[in-house]
Amino acid sequence: MRNRVPLPAMLVWALTRAALFLAAMQIIPVGHAGSFENDVSLYRDWSGVLLGGQFPDGDDKWQYPPFAALPMLAPHLLPWDYRVSFYVLALLCDLGIWLLLWRFAAKAGKAGEAGGGGGSRTGLWAWTVGAALLGPLLISRYDLMVTFVAVMALTASTDPAVRGSLVGIGLIIKVWPVALLVGLRRWRELLTGTASMLAIAVTGCGVAALVMPHALDFLTAQHDRGLQVESLAATPFALARALGWWGGFTNYQHGAMELVGTGVETAERLSLVATPVALGLLAVWWLLAVPSARSFYDAALTAVLFLVVTSRVLSPQYLVWVVGVAAVVLTLPRTRPGPSQRPAAWLVLAATLLTGIMYPWIEEDYSWRGDLPGTLVLVARNLVLLAAAVVSFVQLWRGTRRRTRSGELPARPVRIPTL
Repeated sequence: MRNRVPLPAMLVWALTRAALFLAAMQIIPVGHAGSFENDVSLYRDWSGVLLGGQFPDGDDKWQYPPFAALPMLAPHLLPWDYRVSFYVLALLCDLGIWLLLWRFAAKAGKAGEAGGGGGSRTGLWAWTVGAALLGPLLISRYDLMVTFVAVMALTASTDPAVRGSLVGIGLIIKVWPVALLVGLRRWRELLTGTASMLAIAVTGCGVAALVMPHALDFLTAQHDRGLQVESLAATPFALARALGWWGGFTNYQHGAMELVGTGVETAERLSLVATPVALGLLAVWWLLAVPSARSFYDAALTAVLFLVVTSRVLSPQYLVWVVGVAAVVLTLPRTRPGPSQRPAAWLVLAATLLTGIMYPWIEEDYSWRGDLPGTLVLVARNLVLLAAAVVSFVQLWRGTRRRTRSGELPARPVRIPTL
């Protein structure tokens, strides 16, 4: 019974994605057309440069690893115009994520019948409804393609070599999937996964560099980026500007609205320091934890949240990554009462809803004009994301703590399915 496709969830997915496609195409006239078309048009322009035999040179918006070229070139393989083809490919990756989550839940159900705790379709619904909360943005950025690879790395196999290889593929499309390695248990798994990842990443980047000029420009492209108004570190400045307490402003550069004014440079430095500090906390956890089969998934959510909240750039599409990982966590078999990542995952979905309200509907409030209503939504979104990151780390730590003096042990390991 559990292997059957859940028709209600499939129907909701189909209806919501049809609505997103029609809205992105402005067949449903939602306005803000440029917010959905601009990046796709930029991908089309870059694809022309790529087809000419080189990576974009001197374009401060190109900040991606070489295999980001694949999702930008792929629409040329379809018979429609570039924009329609890109949306169709995005929807296929969206469906791929849905199917991965469904199979993951179905396999978990079989494990449950064998005594390992049943899987949950909550994750499937979290992706079906939660990702749709982002609106047409969901299918208008290539982050959906990267999230598909990341969800595959989380759900396709428990073999660390396979996991590492898939992470390596994600790494050379967009760097963030490297965070998924944090949850690999103990040195042998970590070394195996890292070696597989490096083999894929080095080979891919090496081939790209030999074949096309400027393939490795992404390594230094982020150097000059400033503090994006949507980032967590920028939140005090955005709120202070809306309240009339700060005289700075925003300026469009490097493909985003960045803050300019007193104190911004200091906040930017603090943001740069925050990322290694967050990674240090994860390293301490890794060294002290008693891991279980599910800690790979739990740590992935914590690591991705840490990357997002400490980044100088927190573009709305970053929520696609976090929702994908949160959906996997919500699909895991339930264990006896104890520490769980589910509260953090629900906070992620709340942040996704707020992001869907923010962009592009009230973007001008917080981004251009500094008006209070939209800025308050931005502040709320960032505080919810920060809370999700803190809750996620605390629950990760508690869920894998060592035996206490009273003899208490971590929650019983559960059987995790593979596809």
